[in-house]
Formats: sequence, C-alpha cells, structure tokens
Amino acid sequence: MPGSRSLSPAEIGDRLRARFGDDVLGVDDVHGHAVADVTPARWVEVATFLRDEPDLDCDYFDFLSAVDRTPKDGGFDVVAHVYSIRHNHHCRLRVAAGADEPRVPTLSAVWAGANWCERETWELFGIAFEGHPHLVKLVLSEQFEGFPLRKAFALMSREAKPWPGNVEGEEVDD
Repeated sequence: MPGSRSLSPAEIGDRLRARFGDDVLGVDDVHGHAVADVTPARWVEVATFLRDEPDLDCDYFDFLSAVDRTPKDGGFDVVAHVYSIRHNHHCRLRVAAGADEPRVPTLSAVWAGANWCERETWELFGIAFEGHPHLVKLVLSEQFEGFPLRKAFALMSREAKPWPGNVEGEEVDD
C-alpha cells in the first residue's frame, strides 16, 4: 500500500520501549516477528497502542494462547499474536500470568477476536481473564474436571476413574 512501511522487530521494540519504558521487559526477534514481554499492569495498554498507533496499526488479531512454564520457571505465559495488514508486520505480545491463580486482564475490548481465544485458554489452562464479558466453556463438557493443557494434569491413561455410564455390552436390568 502506498505510504505504508513494514517495521522491523527492533523498530517495533524501540517504539514500545519509548512509549512504555520499563513496562516492556524485553523485545526479541523470532523468525522476523517482534516478541514483546510486558508487565501485566500494562498488557491492555500495550495491546491498544499496537492497534491504534498509525505506524504499528496491528489491526488483525490472529490468536491468543498460553504456555505452561512449570516446573522449570513456574507459572504461565499468555501470548497474543497480532498483525498489521497495511504494514505487513507481526508482533507477539507476551505476559506472565502467575503460578497459583493465573490471571491477566482481557483483551476482548481491544480485539473482538480475543473473546473466544481467552475462553478456550481459560478452559484448557485455567487462566482467568479479568473483565471478560462471558467466560464460559467452549470445548469441554460441564462435568469435566481440571485443565488438560497444564503439565500437572493427570492423563486418563495414567489414572483410573470410574466410567460415568454403562460399560458397552453390559446387560441392563429393566
């Protein structure tokens, strides 16, 4: 597009650091994408800046998920990937969510597409998204217990649980 320019990961990092200072904990270049670590207190502000700053213009929300860093580093990271259609540059925004009761503010007011991704991340990792308008299950049944994408989740093949119904082929008395 005329007048648009793709920023390098270093340039994206410089703009984030200039605006948010020490709340940008680091910016790396990973395969040509900027990966910015930010503090939880500025997570939403940095996301809004990425969307609204004309030179960044990250108008496309791609995905949001989490990484379980236990037991090595403890806690969880929430990662959101955004893209500028006009400028053709990418940015992954990463924030630490804590270990015991992981939580971060919702990005659903910044990008509507974050809504379902946050619901899925809450359901599968147990990370709460504060201020989310409708945090309910998407994938698992209401009866399902636990968070299956956590490293500490006991796999069914390793833990015997009673089957909640009749065994196939079993006679049922009427």
